[in-house]
Amino acid sequence: PSRLSLVASDACGGTMLLRSARGALGLSHGRVRCMSRIGRVPVKLPEAVSVRVEPYAAGSLHPIKPPTAHRLRQMMKRRPDKDSFQAFGTPHRVVVNGPLGEIAVPVHSFVDVAQPDAETLQVSAKCGGTTRLGKTMWGTTKSYIANAVRGVSQGFRKDLELQGVGFRARIEKADGALYPVETLVLRLGFTNELQLPVPPGIEISCPTQTTIAVFGFRKRQVGMVAAQIRRFRPPDAYKGKGVRYVDEVVRLKPGKRR
Repeated sequence: PSRLSLVASDACGGTMLLRSARGALGLSHGRVRCMSRIGRVPVKLPEAVSVRVEPYAAGSLHPIKPPTAHRLRQMMKRRPDKDSFQAFGTPHRVVVNGPLGEIAVPVHSFVDVAQPDAETLQVSAKCGGTTRLGKTMWGTTKSYIANAVRGVSQGFRKDLELQGVGFRARIEKADGALYPVETLVLRLGFTNELQLPVPPGIEISCPTQTTIAVFGFRKRQVGMVAAQIRRFRPPDAYKGKGVRYVDEVVRLKPGKRR
């Protein structure tokens, strides 16, 4: 037999073996997993955190055309968009208040948020997780709320380090003249020093001259500020000089060999 026929027979045998194993474990193609492993886990609320679920005001949402039954079925087969956000009812928002601040998390109209007791928050999809829209928004909404709870209670932190000869970082307090606001000043081997004004809601500190710590209660904002600092001089591909996250693995390219 030819090599192509042997490969085809091995592939068919492997496929039949995989199908038999799936059938023994009850993992057939027709079965739909109706639960989200992330969304079904309740959100734990610390004692210092308070949560309230409130609907959006009528004038705060853009008007949409009332969807038909056919259009609703089509929306459940697609990813969420601005029309499906309020197509299945009045959308809500979860307002999380804690020692570090307050965060409002928008909740899709296809997702329900309930608080069975003072210590937990339960997120569920109206379809039970059987549609594409439900699978998409169930675990996503739960993760957003969990990040908000952690942010207002503990906060998020990103650490960066500078690697290079003469690379330094310092924080300049606001003096009203040269630095109108608190500013991060970086020396990264360029002719001029680089300056980054500290945005509201973010705390930047320099424990040492070559380390930077970014702290805040909004996870997305902390990540964006840390990424902006890293973009000033990303790690070099050959020597690794630049700004990198702590514990970041940088793969170096081999140099020219004689």
